[in-house]
Amino acid sequence: MCPTILGRIETRVATLVLPAVLATGLTLALWDEGWIVTIGIYLIVGVTLDLAIYPWVIRWQPPWLTGVIAVTEFVLVFVLVKILKPGQIGYAEPDPLPHHNDWHPIALYWGSWCLAIATKIAILPLISLSWIENGGEFRRVGWTVPAAREPVPVVAAARPDPHATPVAREFATAFPNPTPLERKPGPAVE
Repeated sequence: MCPTILGRIETRVATLVLPAVLATGLTLALWDEGWIVTIGIYLIVGVTLDLAIYPWVIRWQPPWLTGVIAVTEFVLVFVLVKILKPGQIGYAEPDPLPHHNDWHPIALYWGSWCLAIATKIAILPLISLSWIENGGEFRRVGWTVPAAREPVPVVAAARPDPHATPVAREFATAFPNPTPLERKPGPAVE
C-alpha cells in the first residue's frame, strides 16, 4: 500500500488501465455497456475507499490483507452493479439475490483484479524503475551523487601514543591488572 493518498490513487488508476482496455473490447464486441461501466464502478469504489477509509484504517498492508481488500471491494462493486443495473438484459440480473447471469460482472471483477495485481507487481516496476522505492508513486527523484575526485578531509589519524587515549585509560582503570603490562612503543610517525 502506498504511503500517500496520491500514490494510492495513481496506482489504482495505472493498474486499471489493462482491465479498462479488456472491458472496452468486451463492450464493443458484445454491444453491452455493462462491461466498461463495471470497471468505472470498480474505479470509483476503489478511489473512494483510497480517499476516505484506507489511509485511516490501514497503516501497513501485509500480503493477506490484499485478499481481504479484494473481497471487500468485490462485495461493494457487486452490490452497486445490482443496484445500478449498468448493462443490457442478461449482463447482471436486477434481482437482489445472485442469479445465473451474474457471472459476467463476477468474472470481469476477478479477471480485472488479477490483471491489476499483475500490473502492480510486474509492469509498473518496469515502467518506472524507482516506483517501488518511491512508495508506489510516480514522481521524479533527485539522486545524490558525490563529486568525483573531491578531496576528503582526514578525520581519523594515528596517535603517537595509543595508550594515552581516553578509552584505553578507562579500561585500564576499570579492570586494573596487578602485574604491570609491557608498554609497547607507538606507531611510527613520519
